[in-house]
Amino acid sequence: MSDIKNFIIIPFILFLSCGEPEKNVDIPQDIYDKEQRVIERIQSKYGNAKIYKDDNGLVCDIYIDSLRNGEVPVDLQLFDSLKMLMLYDGEISELPEWISKLPLKSIYLPNNRFNQFPDQLLNMTLLEVIVLNDNPISSVNETLNFPKLKQFWMPGTKITKFPIIKQEPNSPSIDFHLAETPIDSIPDEISSMRIKKIWMTDCNQLTYITPNLGKQDSLEELNFRFFASPGTGVFNPNSKPKTVPVPKEIAHCKNLKSLNLGHNKLTAIPDYVFEIESLENLELWDNQISEIPEKIVKLQKLKDIYLPNNNLKTFPRSFGQMPNLETISVWGNAISKENLPVEMFDINREKKCALLLYMSNDKSYEGLPVSQEQFERGYRWYGRQY
Repeated sequence: MSDIKNFIIIPFILFLSCGEPEKNVDIPQDIYDKEQRVIERIQSKYGNAKIYKDDNGLVCDIYIDSLRNGEVPVDLQLFDSLKMLMLYDGEISELPEWISKLPLKSIYLPNNRFNQFPDQLLNMTLLEVIVLNDNPISSVNETLNFPKLKQFWMPGTKITKFPIIKQEPNSPSIDFHLAETPIDSIPDEISSMRIKKIWMTDCNQLTYITPNLGKQDSLEELNFRFFASPGTGVFNPNSKPKTVPVPKEIAHCKNLKSLNLGHNKLTAIPDYVFEIESLENLELWDNQISEIPEKIVKLQKLKDIYLPNNNLKTFPRSFGQMPNLETISVWGNAISKENLPVEMFDINREKKCALLLYMSNDKSYEGLPVSQEQFERGYRWYGRQY
């Protein structure tokens, strides 16, 4: 498993739990007793099982890893309040029919042996989270009916088509995490969905992205980065960087906050970027960009800009007119302090902008075109607090 896939699954393990149980007197004692007997059986057979209870003292979350026999524990069907199930790093290739009767809201089945999208999930319309990363799944149904779905994770699978989720008028917008898949297009049909995030890093086969993406008013994040550079901290040896065909229409996404086009073989910042007035985070790592144009000032909501490993030699003067900037990271460029424009320091920021010029994180003031006092009115060296 690559570093990026490890990164993807870890957050769920950290934040999903039910907290301390608090019994509800309306629940008969025999229900608690039955569940306790089942818990003891599961923990006796699966020593690594983690079981959490809700405020009523009923089992709601279960984590079990390394199910090497490929069988889903049959005792799980006895938990009538089970909302979250994680069965990871096992050899499961098929789900039992009874699983569709559980009131699950979240199901995590990463690193197993599913060859197709599990049919048993198709009727589980309460699902809000589906995680199937790193399974050898090659296809999904043409349309999936999950009206409450919020997160759909299938990175590291073999699917070639972008999943289309059937939604209702009050359905939430969806996070799609489809990194390292051979998906070849983001089709026109996505206009039937409300999408919040698309994370498609290292998708080497992606050749078409519909202009309809620009109609996604709910879209907040796009990530089309390639992780092919060992020096960036996250390295995928199978990555084959290319220029992802992002349509200029994404400039119409009025709520787009984050855009990542790292390692996209860009020689300039695309013009449409400067029209995304809602943008707060811009990541253009590992390209061949030689200039940040002065019109970057149009992005007045921009907080963080990352351009390590490009061909920059200086900054735009207009950085001095961007009061919301919080991070400028440009290590791996040919920028010298002497070449920084004086005008970029003509600003007072309540929250100082963290500046990272060099990989060595040089924090000296020698060579700057302004005094330390002037520098510290709007900036601080990355890693140093004032």
